[in-house]
Amino acid sequence: MSTSALDVIQDSERLARLRATALLDAPTEQAFDRLTRLASKLLEAPVSTVTLIDLDRQFYMSCVGVPEPLASVRETPLEMSFCKHTVVLGKPLVISDTRGHPIVGENPAIEGFGVRAYAGIPLLTSDGHALGTLCVMDFVTRDWTEDQIASLTDLAAAVSTEIELRMDIAERIRVEQALHEAVRLRDEVLGIVSHDLRNPVHTVSLSSGYLLDILPEGQQQDAVRKQLGIIRRAATQMDRLIRDLLDVASIASGRLSVERHPHDAAALLRVAGETLQPLAEEKGLHLEVRTPPGAYPIRMDVDRIHQVLSNLVGNAIKFTPEGGKIVLSLEAGDGEARFAVADTGAGIPAAQLPHIFEQFWQASRAGRPGAGLGLAIARGIVEAHGGRIGVESTVGRGTMFSFTLPQQANNKQIANQ
Repeated sequence: MSTSALDVIQDSERLARLRATALLDAPTEQAFDRLTRLASKLLEAPVSTVTLIDLDRQFYMSCVGVPEPLASVRETPLEMSFCKHTVVLGKPLVISDTRGHPIVGENPAIEGFGVRAYAGIPLLTSDGHALGTLCVMDFVTRDWTEDQIASLTDLAAAVSTEIELRMDIAERIRVEQALHEAVRLRDEVLGIVSHDLRNPVHTVSLSSGYLLDILPEGQQQDAVRKQLGIIRRAATQMDRLIRDLLDVASIASGRLSVERHPHDAAALLRVAGETLQPLAEEKGLHLEVRTPPGAYPIRMDVDRIHQVLSNLVGNAIKFTPEGGKIVLSLEAGDGEARFAVADTGAGIPAAQLPHIFEQFWQASRAGRPGAGLGLAIARGIVEAHGGRIGVESTVGRGTMFSFTLPQQANNKQIANQ
């Protein structure tokens, strides 16, 4: 075989495509067997094969009329291959008499098996790599007609389509396996985060708090007290980030823990307002809670919904300048309750709104810390309750986040559940 021919056979991209089919050494399949039988019948040829050309062998993916033991072994060395020449050419190879032919005349199969005529069509991938052939052979010399070669070409196209399907299936299996492995590694990392990291962070927080409690009063201890306060706040922030990471992972895996019980949504909103009021006042903001009269029965995880409200109000506090206003409100209608958190902050540009609820995504906000997880977690919690969350914003005027939860039928239902 010439150097140029070897270059084609040994081409790394061609071999990679061949491996990607997952068909080398695979069991025979009816889809390919039907096509080889049809090729043999249409061209009235005693031998027909679907052959893959590997680095140092040809493999019969399907064959009709191949003598034993080759039919059972399903492969031969490349020196016995006619099809390797078709692959090298990358176009049909039609031979009426193999004896003395300038391309295949030295093939030992001519004398060893009596092959006298050959016609092969390359099996091409979508990017032009020839992986093998659909071929027919005869034990007598013959002139292959144009109609016969056209039929063989059509059948080869069908074989190529089947191979492409196998490549797609093999790639999907590979991606799925990689995804499972990524999930496994993620769970291992989360195990480290939730135990090996969270426990020492908790210890730092408790220890710094204990030292603050026992530290004597006096100006001499002010510097120490200040540093301990910094340590405790940092530990609290790290613990919050760890909880957020665990929540995001639980949402992504569909295992977010949500325990729903009947509760009055209006009462929840008022409690949330009272809890968050000091944070707003520290920033110089006015926080207002608006709830209509009466009870609004909702089956929900109170702690999780309070977490959503805390995230939304926390964002509003970050982006609303001093003197601004934040309003928490509740409305009901069409079998659902609608919570809203509106602010008079800077607003969000329209181009950024589609990304607001993506994990780790943050709008430009110099000097404002955060991992970009709060809104993704809020969406996961709301959707786990069967609700929806959305945002409306106008630059320079403010932003309103709102979410809905399915509402109970009546107040009596709370008492009965």
